[in-house]
Amino acid sequence: MRICFLSNCYGEDRSAALIAREVKKLRPEVKVVGAPLISPGSEYLKRGIPILTRGKIPPSGGFPTKSVWGFILDLANLYVPIKYYLTLKKKKKDINYAVVVGDVPLLVLGYLALRRDTIFLAPAKSDYQRPHYQIEELIMRKIPRKVLTHDQYTATNLQKKGIPAFFLGNPMMDELIPKGLNLGESPIIGILPGSRKEAYRNFLKILKVVELVNEKVNFVCALPDSLKIEKIVELVKKDTWSYTDGMLVKNGKRIRLVKDGFTDVISQADIIIGLAGTANEQAAGLGKPVISFAGFGPQTTPGRMKDQARLLGGAVKFISNFPRGVVSEISFLLKNPEERKRRGEIGTFRMGPPGGARKIAELIIKEFNL
Repeated sequence: MRICFLSNCYGEDRSAALIAREVKKLRPEVKVVGAPLISPGSEYLKRGIPILTRGKIPPSGGFPTKSVWGFILDLANLYVPIKYYLTLKKKKKDINYAVVVGDVPLLVLGYLALRRDTIFLAPAKSDYQRPHYQIEELIMRKIPRKVLTHDQYTATNLQKKGIPAFFLGNPMMDELIPKGLNLGESPIIGILPGSRKEAYRNFLKILKVVELVNEKVNFVCALPDSLKIEKIVELVKKDTWSYTDGMLVKNGKRIRLVKDGFTDVISQADIIIGLAGTANEQAAGLGKPVISFAGFGPQTTPGRMKDQARLLGGAVKFISNFPRGVVSEISFLLKNPEERKRRGEIGTFRMGPPGGARKIAELIIKEFNL
């Protein structure tokens, strides 16, 4: 008995790997494998889940429809989904069931390759921001046994359209356990620059905000594994920042750079400056007000950041007036703890509590009669 977990990219890989691990805990005899489309599969491997495929991020960053140039560059990578399809098709005889974590195109691709009973976890869309197209709704009626949504609002709306949709929690809120790092005294402003290559330029843009904040605060930046401190230090030197004992320093302003401490940063922060995807949602889910603005690259376009703000209903606030509007928003939140609490409660409600991976694993076991 083998279940294949198909996923789009890092955030979806993480959710899929968490669910797969819970399935293994509940049914140790069941074999689970991962099939990441455009990532090397590190989220699976570090949780002990073997992978069938190994991809790489395309030039558009995985958002080919966000810019003409990104779409053109991605044309040279059309072999990626073709290779993925052929690999899955070759492994079809060894796979009994499929769980797709991602978007509808991946659902279709996986079904065409495997033709197996499928459960679809759809974190990529929500009726809070962008409802599914009619063609997507038709596909969700036809292919998967169950559709698991980003939130209850979306599940309710899809149920009304005859789609077997449910909200069992959001796996991205699982495994967020702080290590107990001492990040300094409150107020703390956490910085999430993102994890893709454009995050370097976005970090430099965030520095423009930091330089203008007048209040006395502790700035702490959570650096993902994909960003190198050495490269950041080299870039910020051009703007006269120096680096000492894990701190960037300029004109009395200090930013602590933290590696492998993401959960501590979002847990201890009073406010988040976020130019990230999943990380922004996780911070909001932990009850932190997030401030965002347009950056560089396809993940931080004005449209995408506004989408995220709609998704999280005020827990994330997009500021178009950069940098002064961002600085004013930080000052406002620092002076108004009740507003911070109000926005935090919205984020917690929209994202749901932890425990989603276990509940989804239980549904998989039931649906596939394991």
